[in-house]
Amino acid sequence: MRVKPYRVLYPLSLLYGVVVWLRNFLFDVGILKTVDVGVPVVSIGNISAGGTGKTPITIEAAKVFLEQGKRVAVISRGYGRATRGTVVVSDGKKLLADATQAGDETVMIARHLPNVIVIADEQRVRGAKKAIDDFHADVIVLDDGFQHRYLERALDIVLLDGEGFCFETPMLPAGYRREPLSSIKRADAIVVTKVNEMTVAEKTFNNKRLLSVEYKFSASYKPSAIQSVFGIVRQTAETMAGHAIVAFCGIAHPEHFRSVLEKLGVRIVQFLPFNDHHRYSLSDVREIVQVYRENSADMILTTEKDAVKLHTFADELSQLPLFSLLMEMSIHQQQQWKSLLSRVIH
Repeated sequence: MRVKPYRVLYPLSLLYGVVVWLRNFLFDVGILKTVDVGVPVVSIGNISAGGTGKTPITIEAAKVFLEQGKRVAVISRGYGRATRGTVVVSDGKKLLADATQAGDETVMIARHLPNVIVIADEQRVRGAKKAIDDFHADVIVLDDGFQHRYLERALDIVLLDGEGFCFETPMLPAGYRREPLSSIKRADAIVVTKVNEMTVAEKTFNNKRLLSVEYKFSASYKPSAIQSVFGIVRQTAETMAGHAIVAFCGIAHPEHFRSVLEKLGVRIVQFLPFNDHHRYSLSDVREIVQVYRENSADMILTTEKDAVKLHTFADELSQLPLFSLLMEMSIHQQQQWKSLLSRVIH
C-alpha cells in the first residue's frame, strides 16, 4: 500500500509546529523582545506559504499612506535575491537595484511606488531604522511581516487565499501553514484575497477561528492589462482572447496563472512553470524562445513578478512579442480599509 507523501512528513510538521509555538510563546511572555522604531509599522503577512497577494496588498496599503501625505517606506526580506544585508531598492526618487540584488517582489513594489522608499533586508528592524534615519520615513509598511515579530507594529494584517486556503491543512512541510491557526488571534485584521464571489469571503469570515479578529475585508484579484516587457505597448487583457501563447512563470501557484489565462480565452500552446522566485538563466531564456518559435505562437506571456527579472536578457528577448500580465487587487470595503489604516497615523 502506498503512503500519501504528506503522511510521511506529518511527524516533521508536528516538530515544526512545536518550534513555532515555542517561539511565539517566548515573544508573548516577553523573553524575546520586540523593537519599537518610533514610527507606526503596518505588517502585511499570512500564516501560509505561497502567494496570497501580499505584494499587491502591500502596495495598496502604501498608497493610502501616500494619499495622507506621509513619507512611506516598505521593508521586505527580498526573497530570491543573490545578496544579503541591507539593499536600498528605491530612495523614493529612482530605482537603485535590480531583482538579482533585491528580489523580484521588492523591485515590483518599487516600480509601482516610485515615491516610496523600498528597502530589502532580512533583518527588518535594521531595514526600518535605515529608512527612518537616512530617508526620514514616518510610516513603515512591512511586506510579509507576520512571522517577523522582532519589529513592533501598530497593525497586523493577515491575508487568507480565497481560492485555496484550508483551515484543516497541516503545518509545513506536510501542509502549507507556517503557523498554528491559534496565531490568527494576533491579527488586527484579515483580508480574504482573490475573492470573486462574496459568499466565499462570508464563509471564511464566519469561521469560528476568526471570531476574535475585529476587522474583516475581502479583495478581488483580476487581470487588468498586458504590458510589453521591453516596450511601452499596453493593451487590455481581453485583447489576448483567441491568441496562441507560450506562457511561463516562477510563482508559488503556477496553476492560478494558467487558470487566469484560460478564463481570458487564450490558447495556451505551451506552459512552462518554474520554481517560486526562480532566477532565470540564459539557458532558461533560450528554451522559452525555442518553444515560442517551434509552436509559431502569437506571443509570450509571463507574470509581472517574473518580468522584472528579464531585463538582463534584452539581446535575446527585446525583439519578441513578450508581455507581462498585469493584475489588479481591489479591496471591496474601501472606506473601512482606508479608515483603519488612517487610525495608525492619527
